[in-house]
Amino acid sequence: MNHPTPGTDGTLDDDGTAATDTGELLREAFSEAAYAFTPPPVPLAAIERDGRRRRRLRRATTLSSGCALLLAPLMVLAFRPDGPSESVQPMSPPATAPRTTPSPTPTGPPAGKVRLVTPGERVTSEDGTEFWLTADGKHWRQPDPDTGALTLEEFRSVVDGNLDTTEPGISMQGGGGISDGYLVSGLFYGVRSAAARVEITTFDGKAVGGTVLRLKGNTSWGVWYGEVEVPEKLKHSLDFRDPVDKVTVYGTDGEVLAEMDFGI
Repeated sequence: MNHPTPGTDGTLDDDGTAATDTGELLREAFSEAAYAFTPPPVPLAAIERDGRRRRRLRRATTLSSGCALLLAPLMVLAFRPDGPSESVQPMSPPATAPRTTPSPTPTGPPAGKVRLVTPGERVTSEDGTEFWLTADGKHWRQPDPDTGALTLEEFRSVVDGNLDTTEPGISMQGGGGISDGYLVSGLFYGVRSAAARVEITTFDGKAVGGTVLRLKGNTSWGVWYGEVEVPEKLKHSLDFRDPVDKVTVYGTDGEVLAEMDFGI
């Protein structure tokens, strides 16, 4: 009787030989093959060179991308039609010139002056004539053309009955040197509201704004005066008279309170 060979599981093949453990035989065969194989050396130097080359490429790519991002706004500024040419500055909205509204052209007659005075208060005109008002009328003194000294007092009444104060009217007195201008003045009366200005129209059609004097609290009458230039053609004329064509007194709303034509 035969005994199993050591190292077997005790079974016999069909031909009577002992069957070995197939798995164990394979492991032994692979182990012997592994011990017999010698691996080639690792190319460390080549790996290091390849790594350095890759890192350089990544840095170059990053730098170029960053430069492109930084240069993009500068390129926009450099090529903008209204951008700065020498230095880069933050963009700002284009400056706009302030819009100006033209002043309206003055129309209508020239503006005059109004002065409210107390009885006896003295007012001096441009040529040195002195005016004052009392309850009964107009008082004035003119400078002498030669010496400049004031002449004797003159007076025009509004209460002596010589003026019809029931209707608007204007009186006029004049005087002065022809070469230096001519002062005209007078009373206005019979008005129903406060006078705001007076316009003097000269013989040659020029409008001059005069001055209105009124007593405080009295709107029914007052004094007006203004200095006018004597037209050249009348300076040496024997027919020279007061160089005034018309005098108009206006109210606060621009309405005509009184008007007198002296050119007839």
